[in-house]
Amino acid sequence: MFDHKMVVRFSGGETMACFGDSFLPGEKEMLVKDLDERIHSIELGSVKMVCFIRHFVTDSQNTHRKPGKILFQGVPGRKVEIVFRDGEVFEGVTSLKEKPKTGFFLTPLNPNSNNIHVYANPAEIESFRFLD
Repeated sequence: MFDHKMVVRFSGGETMACFGDSFLPGEKEMLVKDLDERIHSIELGSVKMVCFIRHFVTDSQNTHRKPGKILFQGVPGRKVEIVFRDGEVFEGVTSLKEKPKTGFFLTPLNPNSNNIHVYANPAEIESFRFLD
């Protein structure tokens, strides 16, 4: 239990570094263990996104560096761009065929990203568009 490194980014702008487990988009809440070993129940409706990450500390100049032209897309699905209500733009690959009504997972397009995959809350999304 609590096998994955995560950063939970809440709707109000707060963040929490923690460990957690995989969950399904239809679930209402998830359990996480913070870095002080305390367990929290987090309602997924209160988050902007949940980032499953490689490292808690990163070199942001490297992980946010835009890649060149991506010749091979390692994850099947459609490329999307989402703009969150706070203005953050995220590009990723998802298995969706239309704009989501419930939470969904994406894999970052940027191979330099510290994020392995990301859960996004559609209530926090300003715009959603397919790039392909």
